[in-house]
Amino acid sequence: MKQLTLIFFLCVTAVFYNGCSEDEDPITPPSSDTSAVNFNNLVISERTIPFDDAFSGIDFFSGVVVKDSSMYKDANLIDSVSFGDSVYYFRSGDLSDFPASVPGYRTRFKLVMLQASQSEFDTMKVIPDTDTTLTENDFTSDITGSFRAPLLFNTVYGFYLKGKYDDNVTPNQVFGLLYLDEAYNESTGFKLRFDVKINKSGKNNFRSQ
Repeated sequence: MKQLTLIFFLCVTAVFYNGCSEDEDPITPPSSDTSAVNFNNLVISERTIPFDDAFSGIDFFSGVVVKDSSMYKDANLIDSVSFGDSVYYFRSGDLSDFPASVPGYRTRFKLVMLQASQSEFDTMKVIPDTDTTLTENDFTSDITGSFRAPLLFNTVYGFYLKGKYDDNVTPNQVFGLLYLDEAYNESTGFKLRFDVKINKSGKNNFRSQ
């Protein structure tokens, strides 16, 4: 009887040990696609004195609003006074116009849609083009169109991070979509809320919200 009990114990122990062997291949979850990224509800400010300390720059690649003096900026929010009123626009980050400003990276823009609802932008998956691929020739301007508070249109722009690709900061061309959500004035100045979608693998393919 004792021998049968010992044999049973040894069998159970062997099964348990083999089942927990470190030689067994671990179960790994499938990797997710991280090339398409969305950044929502970003808020940028107008350039105010001292200009270098103003949070009027945007690093599109990281989805972070940065100081005007940041070397990582892809674009700046610029104001232009005309007809007694101020209008604003995004300008390529390499076009600093103050000696103290640090040049950022060049960004090229194109108009995608003059007016779009939030839901239209949220479901937008491509930048309209004559074919399914994008090249830098599809982006023809160093600035966006102008806007003021409140926004007359919720406009969508496409952009290409030309400078970061040319300078080997990114291994692939990076394309993106910019949505102007809301503009308003506070005691500290003009503010713009916006959304961004990017694709880090050089594809004309963006993630829905």
